[in-house]
Amino acid sequence: MYKKVILVFFALISIAVNAQNFTKHKVIKGETITQIAQKYNCKPSDIYNLNPDAQNGIQLDSILIIPTSKSVISTNSGTHLVNVKETLYSISKLYSISVEDIQNANLELLSEGLKVGQNLVIPNKSSSNISVAATNKLSNSKPLVKLNKSITNSTKELVFLLPFNISKIENDSIRSIPSKLKKDKFLNMTLDFYSGVLMAIDSAKTVGLKINIKIYDSEETKNTSSIPNLIQQNKFQKTSAIIGPFYQLNIDKLSQSLGSNSVPILSPLSKELGKSALNVYQSMPSNDDCKAAMINYIAKNNGNLVALIDSKKAALKDYLKANNYKNNIVGLNPNGLVLKDSLRKLLVRNKMNYIILDSQKTGFILAATNAMTSLMTDYQLQMVILEPNPTLDFHEIDLNRLVKLKMMYPSIVRENLSAEADIFRNKYKKINKIFPNQFAIRGFDLAFDTMMRLSQQEDFKTVSENYITEQIENRFNYIKNSPENYSNMGIYILNYEPDLTVKQASE
Repeated sequence: MYKKVILVFFALISIAVNAQNFTKHKVIKGETITQIAQKYNCKPSDIYNLNPDAQNGIQLDSILIIPTSKSVISTNSGTHLVNVKETLYSISKLYSISVEDIQNANLELLSEGLKVGQNLVIPNKSSSNISVAATNKLSNSKPLVKLNKSITNSTKELVFLLPFNISKIENDSIRSIPSKLKKDKFLNMTLDFYSGVLMAIDSAKTVGLKINIKIYDSEETKNTSSIPNLIQQNKFQKTSAIIGPFYQLNIDKLSQSLGSNSVPILSPLSKELGKSALNVYQSMPSNDDCKAAMINYIAKNNGNLVALIDSKKAALKDYLKANNYKNNIVGLNPNGLVLKDSLRKLLVRNKMNYIILDSQKTGFILAATNAMTSLMTDYQLQMVILEPNPTLDFHEIDLNRLVKLKMMYPSIVRENLSAEADIFRNKYKKINKIFPNQFAIRGFDLAFDTMMRLSQQEDFKTVSENYITEQIENRFNYIKNSPENYSNMGIYILNYEPDLTVKQASE
């Protein structure tokens, strides 16, 4: 109780000292958060940070706290202390990022869930705001190739740092271990990934790759790992590349310890861009990279971009405006729904109209898709979503409606129905008595791709800067970001076909 009183006391002092850096705004009829932000020379996200309820819409005559230019709060990176009644969704809206972004930066959420008093890492937004034009230029400058088998005589060492946390399991009783395996999603994800890695090691031997494999338990939590001990034991002296650890913070610590110009370190599952380091390769494309790839596709195909965005989706509006699509957003009626005539005004004849739909409201989606469908007789158009939308899976949204509109979306994985992919899946099932899930395939793809890159005459960095590769489901196209990180821009553009299949759009 004593500590709580002290915390409240300092909080009140802080508010009193900084009060002069804020002003109040009374909402007038027809105003939006974007308009208010422009009026006070700040960002919409700055207003949302001080007025979380505004994410659900603003009411006439309501009072908003507005930061002045001197008091704009930076929430691009840092931590968040979870309070009572907060959810991942409410926290994501507070920082104008997705729930998936928070989960990727805090992998323990998979096994432990969200807890009051938990300190969450809030991923850096600015690092993923890559311009559409820059991404387009970089992603098309390299060929997609299938690397040859080993053409070098030297043996390379590949190290895996995987969070088995065996010491914790050893302390459990034999009876409690099966229960732990059922409940611990993080451990299951690790084991699935590892099962794919083992398949990759077997495949590498089959094709004659000269790779020496080392696997260590990284014993990870969000803030700790066994990495300092492994470094002290000189475990990385002969290492050619490292896959892992899982947490981005531990990736950063490993990179700093080994030196930024040393062995390549591949972050296997995190979408969070870490600290600047020439030797870190983010193998998972970020959500913003996927958005940029989709918009690049539209621009590359000389399409007309139109956006149908419900009133609560401020983040996408800001993103499109930042990329010069301010005038491509369809206006809504007073009820916040789409009118066919409003959509028609932004359509262009004799050109494909790519209509981006962003809403999780069933009513909005039905009104928007109805408007699109009715205009198909006069215009070429195709529906686009920029990120997964669970509402589209509800029975109220007929699948045939999405198929008719040939719904298109960016994806970090493809559906591979080739004979080669079938051989892999059947072999995996024979060994593991189950077909591989996304983490098992991810483990195989990243491990085998890395081994193939290490087996070329050129070094890993040179191969990564000059070639795009793909395996069972994942594509690897490492691009140097600003300032100096490498990110994987291997993103697929997929669309629904009339036969109800999902296929890769022509590039």
